[in-house]
Amino acid sequence: MGSTSHSKGRLNRALGELSLDVPFALVIVVASSLVAALGVVPTVQALVGLPVLLFLPGYALLLALFPAGSSDAPTEGPSFGRFEWQPNLSLAERLALAFGMSVALVPVVGLTLLWTGVGLDTAPVLLALAAVIVVGLAVGEARRQRLPEAERFRVPIRRWYADVVRSFDQPSRVDSFLNVALAFAVIVAGASLGYALVAPGTGESYSSLSLLTQDAGGEFVAADYPEALTVGEQTSLFVSVENVEGEATSYTLVAELQRVERANGEVTVVERQVLGSRTETVEDGETWRTRHNFAPALTGEDLRLTYFLYEGDAPAEPSTETAYRSAYVWITVTEEPTAGGADDAGDDA
Repeated sequence: MGSTSHSKGRLNRALGELSLDVPFALVIVVASSLVAALGVVPTVQALVGLPVLLFLPGYALLLALFPAGSSDAPTEGPSFGRFEWQPNLSLAERLALAFGMSVALVPVVGLTLLWTGVGLDTAPVLLALAAVIVVGLAVGEARRQRLPEAERFRVPIRRWYADVVRSFDQPSRVDSFLNVALAFAVIVAGASLGYALVAPGTGESYSSLSLLTQDAGGEFVAADYPEALTVGEQTSLFVSVENVEGEATSYTLVAELQRVERANGEVTVVERQVLGSRTETVEDGETWRTRHNFAPALTGEDLRLTYFLYEGDAPAEPSTETAYRSAYVWITVTEEPTAGGADDAGDDA
């Protein structure tokens, strides 16, 4: 027993001499950078990156501003004449302020990146926050070392460790068992909270359907749709389907050119030209983009070029009422200037 007590005493003294907040924070910053660079799964990225986003920037700034611990004695701080005052921040107050200041600093960092033209990609945001943390910790540690040791702010690891050891050193087995159960409950609660913060929620399941064109730079845009065509003129549109259903989904895409009539607020299809159909299985979180080539055979103004999206098979006569998603553009088709153009029209899905 004497050897065990002596070992505990040496460990307590070693912990009391260490200031682990700065190296621990730097380890988290380096780990978050490595996780982001290696493209680890998003849940792990969130677990490691959450302190960098919501806690460490404020903690580093507080350490730089107030390196002294909670004390009633005047210490190094803002100067008022010949008297220097340092706010008495308890550990709980410092932790709460660190969270609040981090939340306030993140928009400032984001606006600075936008103003400088860097943008809000993951890499520059992470680098900027890491710079704020490292500079704040360096300044704070330098100021802390200038203070008398008794006045320095320290995370009370030694006291925490001693309290934990003492709580388990109970003469009653029931008390020891309750302490073990309490410690286990705290660990489970902390893990559950962390998982709830970073785990992807179930959210709403949906699929999106978009009609796109390609601009001169090769970018896909939801603009510049064809408006005036001639019979048999080969034209193309890009159709984009995004799967956020939570599972792989089989889609059927059907394209039609429709002549419609409007009466009493209702739209009735009076003539249709099937332009093709295609079935594709898309993994969850993936986007299927396909190029659809077609040549109109119907003529007239305000013809509706409609795309229907179904989960699974499509019915023989698709409609906006039965389709899972639908999208359309209005076009005008005129007669082919040269003879025989309409006879050469063809479909391509």
